[in-house]
Amino acid sequence: MKFLKDRPALILEELDKRTLVLADLHLGLEYEVYRKGISIPPRVENQKKRIKNIINETNAERLYILGDVKHNVPNTSVSEKEKLPDFFKELCKKVEVKVAKGNHDGNIEDLSEGSCAEIMPTDGFKKGKFYFNHGQSWPSKEVGDSKILVRGHSHPAVEFSDDLGFSSTVPCWVRGPVVREKLEERFGKEAKLEEILIVPAFNKLISGIPMNRKEKERLLGPILENGIMNTDEAEISLLDGTFVGRLENL
Repeated sequence: MKFLKDRPALILEELDKRTLVLADLHLGLEYEVYRKGISIPPRVENQKKRIKNIINETNAERLYILGDVKHNVPNTSVSEKEKLPDFFKELCKKVEVKVAKGNHDGNIEDLSEGSCAEIMPTDGFKKGKFYFNHGQSWPSKEVGDSKILVRGHSHPAVEFSDDLGFSSTVPCWVRGPVVREKLEERFGKEAKLEEILIVPAFNKLISGIPMNRKEKERLLGPILENGIMNTDEAEISLLDGTFVGRLENL
């Protein structure tokens, strides 16, 4: 399991095929920004190019997208309807594509129709020692037969501030152990899950939610809300590879 330097992307070599893992593309986010009075060019092509470049660089054979491929809910924007079918078809020319459906992915089955993309339910799926889901809903019982849960949804970031009150927020990786008691309450005493990895958002327009704030907003999804991950002992790493430390010390 390898974090790609300076990119919110994970490559897995432990599976039967080299697998690239991304989360929270939020294609079409610019439409929401436009509705708020800020006009920016469509970014679907830019996102697609970034992904294809990473596929080429890593020689990935498979792509897992951990939810929120699209952004607008409950409706699908005109731009999403126009751009996403080609987005899936272009990626399918290079790799196998599987999507763990996220809370923004309404109508994603229709948008991916005619491509190789396999759309999985919101509870996710297991592959090897890993379990993958978006994170807005409980994973299935199969997570108990996995060692590592890989999920998105939280848009993890860390906030840095100075003595003058200036602050900046940067995306980060969050990797933490499970709380055994809480895990067993939900998935039984035989559950083998050991750790949880939260993948940062791929879309650069998303600044992220600082995990080192005390507000409960940082704990998105039932796994975190119910204390199954020991967030205090979670290890924080920046996209450039810098290990920041445990969350309890930030």
